[in-house]
Amino acid sequence: MARMIARLTAVALLVSLPALAWEPATPAAVQTRITELQQAWQGKTPEQVAQDKVARSRQARPQWVDKSPWKVELGPVTYYFAVGKASFPAAAATVAQAPTPTSGRTLDWWYDEAAGAFYTLVVDAR
Repeated sequence: MARMIARLTAVALLVSLPALAWEPATPAAVQTRITELQQAWQGKTPEQVAQDKVARSRQARPQWVDKSPWKVELGPVTYYFAVGKASFPAAAATVAQAPTPTSGRTLDWWYDEAAGAFYTLVVDAR
């Protein structure tokens, strides 16, 4: 009986936690993320893609939010990462309103409800 209660408690805790934060740990992880997003959005309308981005932004605070621009080198390819931030009133915060980077590919999103700030992680490969 005690084991069953412990299991149920563990499951309840896991379900109640926000989604795990995605971190660009390796260049391979970046390529995997790009493929994941392409597959998730295949055949979706822009509104459906925006809804998915909002859902993805509801995660635990990622470590990349606090980083300055950085790079990761993999042979002839260098990945350049940058973090963007936009502030919105809580009622108006949506991905569709967030500024779109002029270059690079957005890989992750995080919305800080307390501050009303929307963060994006952008990567550019050269």
